[in-house]
Amino acid sequence: MKYLIGIDSGGTKSELTAYDLNNAQVFNLIGEFGNPAVNLDKTVNNLISLIYDCVNELGREECQLIAVGMAGVETGNYAELIKKYVEGAFVIKTIVLNDAEMACKAYFGDKDGILAISGTGSSCFAQKDGAGEMVGGWGHILGDEGSGYHTVINVIKNIVYKYDRALPFDDLSKAVMEEIGGSTRSDIMNFIYNNEKNKIASLFPIISDYAEKGDAYATMLLENAGKYLAELTSVAYKKKDFKGTANIGLKGGVFHNSSIMLSAYKDEIKKRLDSYEIIEEDISTTKAVCNIFKNEKEGAR
Repeated sequence: MKYLIGIDSGGTKSELTAYDLNNAQVFNLIGEFGNPAVNLDKTVNNLISLIYDCVNELGREECQLIAVGMAGVETGNYAELIKKYVEGAFVIKTIVLNDAEMACKAYFGDKDGILAISGTGSSCFAQKDGAGEMVGGWGHILGDEGSGYHTVINVIKNIVYKYDRALPFDDLSKAVMEEIGGSTRSDIMNFIYNNEKNKIASLFPIISDYAEKGDAYATMLLENAGKYLAELTSVAYKKKDFKGTANIGLKGGVFHNSSIMLSAYKDEIKKRLDSYEIIEEDISTTKAVCNIFKNEKEGAR
């Protein structure tokens, strides 16, 4: 059976899914992190191990294409390095893309569209006339508003403000502090400065739960996140000179785990764009390999 391999390689974990040539899933694996900006050697080893397990199961000779969407790969020459390592190890044609561009191709193939992403980080990726461009996605130091990480940091900053002024903690603050494992200055500092972004962002469900229960501050944070991402989507629409109806995909755990944030996004986008279609389905980034393979075959005719 001939098949394709799509990989969503992120800062927390990597997911590999193999598809037959009819786009049906035939194999799936979850592996270790895959962000070369974190550690190139470990990223390569994790990726090679994941692919090896797949081709060992399905047959190396039958694999027609490997497509990798990788966080951090746009930095330096990581894309070329990863491609070289994978093709050298398996002698299978490999395409390596930024994870946002890969996700965009999973949603739209080669058609025009805007993908709004809100997970640990946030960004928009706009694809028009065959060319793509990132809007936002500057990382947690320069941006990431509307993301799980940014939302959690806002709550932590509120806790720090209250701590310094000896103000009582509200229920949301208490819940977050309990998850951190303490309420002292040292506990807060240790958690923030000794953990990766994804660990900090993992506290987001607490905020979402409190918002659903009616907590005013948590609700405000989620509504602000939705409004920010809608504004970013509008920026992408204008920057790439879209005309008429815009196809908009929503990607990431923040969108799909917070009805308040999603509702705020929809309300704000309605104010900013006259005509659009929203894809709410959470399509796997790995599915991009099917669209990439199809486009390459049609282009070869």
